[in-house]
Amino acid sequence: MSNYVSGTPQISSKFGRILSAAQVEDEATTSLKKWFPTYLADQEREMGMRVNSLPNPTNFINRNSFDTLEPEPLPKVVVISEGLASQPTKYGRGQYRAMWNLQVGVAMSAKDEETSNRMVKGYGAAVRGIIVQKMREDSSLPIANVVWTDERYVDLPIANQIMLFKAAQLSFLVDIEDVVSSWRGPPVPLVTADPNWGEVATVDVVLDKIKIDETP
Repeated sequence: MSNYVSGTPQISSKFGRILSAAQVEDEATTSLKKWFPTYLADQEREMGMRVNSLPNPTNFINRNSFDTLEPEPLPKVVVISEGLASQPTKYGRGQYRAMWNLQVGVAMSAKDEETSNRMVKGYGAAVRGIIVQKMREDSSLPIANVVWTDERYVDLPIANQIMLFKAAQLSFLVDIEDVVSSWRGPPVPLVTADPNWGEVATVDVVLDKIKIDETP
């Protein structure tokens, strides 16, 4: 069972931002889900395809693989951040800025080579447009820039006499500021669930003395 609970991200005033690579994946996935219908429709127009030739993906995962397993719903979108692309830089008041790797893969199938080729490249172009044009705009993270670095199309080695399986593989660099700050952090270990709760320095206790045989 997953330990992931969806909710509104919160940044502690004591810790500051401590970015996880999973957040980079989440931000990319959010933009893709939001914009796929718009960008896929645009690709259909640009390539002269019939409306709804590029179905909107509903299967999004972050498994570290671009393969596909029948009968998984297709198209399948894989969003992965494998970590940093270069050494982070320190700036300002001890804040760090880092360049994160981001890979997006789309696996799909079609009944013939020509259709499969046009479809997978339409999905790849849509991914490229969304991540380059919309990820920074949509994000709650301090993304300074998104750079497209690679794009490849491969046949998936899945034996099937009816369908041809292909995948688009795209790579990006996501430049994010304020990944962690060296001067933040609580002064002592915290035992509360909410790190923003105040710390109690002094507790005053008042006792009312009564005789044992008296009723309070």
